[in-house]
Amino acid sequence: MKPAEKNVLNEQSEHYVYRPTNSGARVFLYPEWLGTYRYVPGYTLNRGPLDNFLLFFIRSGRFAIDLPDRERIIAHAGDFVLIDCYKPQSYQALDASEVLWIHFNGISARMYYDFISERKGNVFSTANSQFAVNRLQRICAGFRAGKRMSEPVMSRYLTDILTECASAPDEIPTDESSHRYAMEDVQEFIVANLAQELTNEELADMACMSPGYFIKEFRRATGVTPHAFIVNARMDAAKRMLADSQASLKQICAKCGFSSPSAFCLAFKRAQGMTPLEYRRSVRE
Repeated sequence: MKPAEKNVLNEQSEHYVYRPTNSGARVFLYPEWLGTYRYVPGYTLNRGPLDNFLLFFIRSGRFAIDLPDRERIIAHAGDFVLIDCYKPQSYQALDASEVLWIHFNGISARMYYDFISERKGNVFSTANSQFAVNRLQRICAGFRAGKRMSEPVMSRYLTDILTECASAPDEIPTDESSHRYAMEDVQEFIVANLAQELTNEELADMACMSPGYFIKEFRRATGVTPHAFIVNARMDAAKRMLADSQASLKQICAKCGFSSPSAFCLAFKRAQGMTPLEYRRSVRE
């Protein structure tokens, strides 16, 4: 959906609305509104109470944040802003700005808000901001594609986001790679999208790296190149389908990203020493 607000660049902005199920509202964290907005300087929002919380990440630009009983806070690119919308709030774009945002609620939303705001305030940065941003982007991407993301998955992503916001730099293990989360995100994306054409350029962009540097870091994290990881993931998925379903070779190829049944059979025999149908019989005997 495109916004209809003054000083928001409609063609470069989007937002989505979600209403949880009754059981989801009782059990999970969940989004209510979310999106990406591009603002022109001077955009101002003055709003009364809403029944949710707002978290946004400033990709570019600056914002002035005015909250009850607080002095004005200036937030910059790379900062997260967390607002209790149960109280009146006001903020203004001081420059041309781009923001990724989510209004959220749920069983533990108040506890997360209180913990983070008491520990870090309402404007803060994180040690691994890209980890939180990637998960927020995943939720948005699901809505953009028209796919219904399950409430447990959205809740897990929101929990990851808020946990990252709550973490202090000295709580990050000293031996942990600064790219660990990015590599984990890429691996998870690959496994969830085997049917797509997966290029190093696309995966590197997801990790916010150049293709050459991404390949190096991916190999350091996993022990294999991205191409080898994709091939292995496709083969593992195909083996599960052969063992646990009646899917045809054509269906397995479509689901797992092989170009044709003949290419699949050749690759499978090279890797497993038997044809796919021989493998299916062997695991079911």
